Amino acid sequence: MQKKDLNFTGGMIIIHIAMMLTAGLILIFKFDFPDILRQPMETTLQLFHENRAFTVPAYYLFTLTGISFMTISMLLYKTPGFKDSTSGFLAVVFGVLFGLTSSLGFIRWPFLMEYLGGMLAHDSSGVSHESIQLLYDSFHIYAGVSIGENFAFWFEFLWMFLFSTSLLFKKDMFPAYIARIGQGLGIGMLIYSLEQFGGFFSLLGPLNMAVHTAQLGWLLAIAFLLFNAGGNNNARLTSLQAIFSSGLVVILLIVSFI
Repeated sequence: MQKKDLNFTGGMIIIHIAMMLTAGLILIFKFDFPDILRQPMETTLQLFHENRAFTVPAYYLFTLTGISFMTISMLLYKTPGFKDSTSGFLAVVFGVLFGLTSSLGFIRWPFLMEYLGGMLAHDSSGVSHESIQLLYDSFHIYAGVSIGENFAFWFEFLWMFLFSTSLLFKKDMFPAYIARIGQGLGIGMLIYSLEQFGGFFSLLGPLNMAVHTAQLGWLLAIAFLLFNAGGNNNARLTSLQAIFSSGLVVILLIVSFI
């Protein structure tokens, strides 16, 4: 893989991060995300519809991040050495599956949920409140919980853990601590995936946000290491790059929880 290809992969990772940040921050400030998802249908759809100029593009952007993630997972597989690794091969399989199921989970919002929100806001549609509730709950449970969370979280865990494991055999490009951090985040994803079963596991909700926030900083570090490959800073982060990666996590945690 030529240096320009590594730079392109690193650039795609940064684009993916930017898309995630843009969509996430819009929804945090305009849609009270993610707490709004635990509110009654009327509250959720009303706020979504009232702020549709922001919420619809944001959720569509989230949908596109599934495609960008599939692209990234395949590009990373082309990085020298990964094709000889079983964990690297399995990682690209589960990475593509995660991107697909993630997009299928998000796509209901800019189309179906906006449509339902419009009907709820205008009683002249002739559709009963019970019918809207049935559609909302059905797609929330099937597309949201079953596909967008159950399958997607498991595939994301498998990609994160397997890809990080494959990094242990690429010490000429990635330091071992990056692989270990990735494995830890993967285990965190496995733990918070239990939230979907409700009850006691509902307490794991904040872990979801924390792990995904840390993952963005980790991906940024991966991008920097790809940029550094073959140069004076090969297989290590510069001080400035380390500050940017960790600083991104800290800032996002502050925005998300404070």
